[in-house]
Amino acid sequence: MPHWLIKSALQRVFSWLPASHYWNGLFQRYATHSLELTTKNFEVRLEHCHQHLEYFFEMKPERPDGFRALELGTGWFPTVPVGLYLCGAAEIWTFDIASLLRASQLKRMFLRFEESDQTGELRKRLPWVRPERMAKLREVSAAVGQCSPAALLERMNIHFRVRDAQQTGLEPASIDLIVSTGVIEYIPAHVLKSILTEFKRVGTPHAIQSHYVNLCDQYSYFDPTITPFNYLKYPARQWKYLNSPLTWQNRLRISDYRALFAETGYQIIRERDTAGDPVALRKVPLAPEFQHYKVEDLLVLFAWLVAKPLGA
Repeated sequence: MPHWLIKSALQRVFSWLPASHYWNGLFQRYATHSLELTTKNFEVRLEHCHQHLEYFFEMKPERPDGFRALELGTGWFPTVPVGLYLCGAAEIWTFDIASLLRASQLKRMFLRFEESDQTGELRKRLPWVRPERMAKLREVSAAVGQCSPAALLERMNIHFRVRDAQQTGLEPASIDLIVSTGVIEYIPAHVLKSILTEFKRVGTPHAIQSHYVNLCDQYSYFDPTITPFNYLKYPARQWKYLNSPLTWQNRLRISDYRALFAETGYQIIRERDTAGDPVALRKVPLAPEFQHYKVEDLLVLFAWLVAKPLGA
């Protein structure tokens, strides 16, 4: 049996257990090793934070002080929210449907920030870092274990919420920057449309959205025998049994994301796509639901999408 099918089956079993994300976390840590915050992984996360901020600052005639940000998908290591804080965000709200924060992982992330600051690498990747904010991070890092991870983040005005982002509970027109990094590809289209509608409500009239989207078959990272296009060959009726309930992949293509932003009142002002190998795509017998897409649409494996409200 291919390795990816084993992973799919295991995650389906985990989804039936109490504290399913805990068991899946153990699997990721000890079997797939995908929860290791290596120096390389940390630097990639910093680059994502840099790109979100660069797009945001680019849209403003002057560097805004005290901007308010929202992140969709906190995950195990809230690197981007901390990076936003270090670079001047007054407040950050970060939403996830599950609480994955752990004190040990938070400490590991803080140490990465401290090491990066000492070597000068942090300022190279995030040139907007404020020294007084970095000093606050060291203070918070020293307090790990004294209170909950969420309470520690509150000390940096980072508000962690385990909540469906379709209803954030935030005030209208209160957010300047909305970001996600490898998250929206796990959200069903109708739910994502509702979330984007909520973002339109809470965003200011000139709010910027910046999203990094991974359009690959995520199982291809675990199983080298399949390509990033593998999941395009399964009809929906079959894919629903292969898709992981814990890392559910929506299989939307880049044109679908463009349409969702347009339908919710946003215009995409920056798009940077990375395409895969056309030869690999041609080897995949496409399921009926993907046969109407253009080849250049199917080929996109990664994308940066930056959007602002229509008319802004």
